[in-house]
Amino acid sequence: MSNDIAITSQPGATVGTAAAIFSPEGMDRLVRFATLMADSKATVPQHLAGKPADCLAVTMQAAQWGMNPFAVAQKTHVVNGTLGYEAQLVNAVVSSSNLLATRLNYRWDGDWSKVNGKSDKSPSLTVTVSAVLKGEAEPRELTISMAQAGVRNSPLWEQDPRQQLAYLCVKRWARLHAPDVLLGVYTPDELQETTPRVERDITPPAATAQGMNSLINSKPEQKQEDRQQHKDDRGPEEILHAFSGAAMNYNTQADLDKAYKYVAQKLAGDDDLLAKATDVYTIRCDELNEVPM
Repeated sequence: MSNDIAITSQPGATVGTAAAIFSPEGMDRLVRFATLMADSKATVPQHLAGKPADCLAVTMQAAQWGMNPFAVAQKTHVVNGTLGYEAQLVNAVVSSSNLLATRLNYRWDGDWSKVNGKSDKSPSLTVTVSAVLKGEAEPRELTISMAQAGVRNSPLWEQDPRQQLAYLCVKRWARLHAPDVLLGVYTPDELQETTPRVERDITPPAATAQGMNSLINSKPEQKQEDRQQHKDDRGPEEILHAFSGAAMNYNTQADLDKAYKYVAQKLAGDDDLLAKATDVYTIRCDELNEVPM
């Protein structure tokens, strides 16, 4: 059996996961399929063989994506007790999402001829991913550099760093602009972060409307003379655009809160732009504080 990722192209082929769970007949079919899948020897990886419950989870995820469950299973790994999905699979999921009106577009900048993908931290080596969401006219884009690539355990970082950085950028682009596509889905590199997710503060002060208002209205720590020296001449839309692109690069709640507080104060006179900035902030908060199940 080929391990290539198979994507069902028929419009009605994707099984509604929620509908299957709440439909006795649909759930029974999924359970029977998962049991059969768990009995497989050569067509599922060892960490799924003989484990119908884990096979059911993979089957439901594959059904939600409209993909072949056996192909999806071959692209999974267990890291620190949690199921992770290969970057290639995540890229295929985002590329085929029905939320996109266009294919993903890539642009690489910088000299990639002598790059050591395992250790290079150059901010000038970048990839930009862009795509148009359905119902919109302008593409949404995200740019990241080699300096922003964290864990690089895959040997492909040394063999093809351009591809790996593109995979990473697609994943971050989706978490920012189409978070429901990858909700609860992690790649092995994410699961091998040096700082365990469970140790993060999951009760940030802006988690509620009251906390968010407190964050916006709190007094800035900068001195008056510092604020005057660093006057921001950008327009509201430029500030929102910059924050939307930078939000995915904040790795701590404190840094994200500081940036959002500044942006919220700048956009206080425009409810629409402030709401968009708050959406970006909330999405990144959820990702920073989410504990993989």
